[in-house]
Amino acid sequence: MTSTHRTRWLASTLLALITLGIVAAPAPAALAHDNLLDTVPGADETVTQLDDVALTFSGELIDFSQASFAQVQGPDGLFYESSCSTIDRNILTTPVSLGEPGVYTVLWNAVSSDGHPISESFTFTYAPTGSEPGLGWDKPACGNEQSRIQPAKALPSTAPTTEPPAADTPPPAASAGENEVASIAIPLIIAVTVLGAAVITATAVVRQVRKKKHNRLSADVHTDTKE
Repeated sequence: MTSTHRTRWLASTLLALITLGIVAAPAPAALAHDNLLDTVPGADETVTQLDDVALTFSGELIDFSQASFAQVQGPDGLFYESSCSTIDRNILTTPVSLGEPGVYTVLWNAVSSDGHPISESFTFTYAPTGSEPGLGWDKPACGNEQSRIQPAKALPSTAPTTEPPAADTPPPAASAGENEVASIAIPLIIAVTVLGAAVITATAVVRQVRKKKHNRLSADVHTDTKE
């Protein structure tokens, strides 16, 4: 091999090695998107108590007007975040007050350090042991703090209302004037009744006496006629 050919071969080999190195070199860290490393609770995990949902990412998160958040939706379709998510470097934390037992879904969205948004979801099972269930909201916490409501509080109470039975009302007491009239009227009625009975009796006696007298006179006249 001549020196010219050797030089050309070395140049070609060096160029090929440089090209291969460029292609095989890993992408700069700035071009790689952050990803989710860990969640609490874990996907498909069963928990008996939970105050926060925490997501840990591979890099620090950027929050553009609550663009990084997590929503926790219950088996009834309502949302159970107590307030909007907060960010501490690469950890996204969402306080929750879970309701009835069942399968809950965590839907999250995060803006990675390069400004690229990423989002996913996972589920876990809530199986409390005697704790009071929280009330769900009709909307997620982030962006709806002033407009969301709890439907269970908005519904009217269905508890039957019972009224105590009305007490027997005693008859009104007679006034003093009524008592005085009654004290006069009752003896008067009795007196009139007795007097009426006496008059009727006297009339009957008088009639009876007159009848006897008339019969006696008639008998005397009949005797005189015969003589």
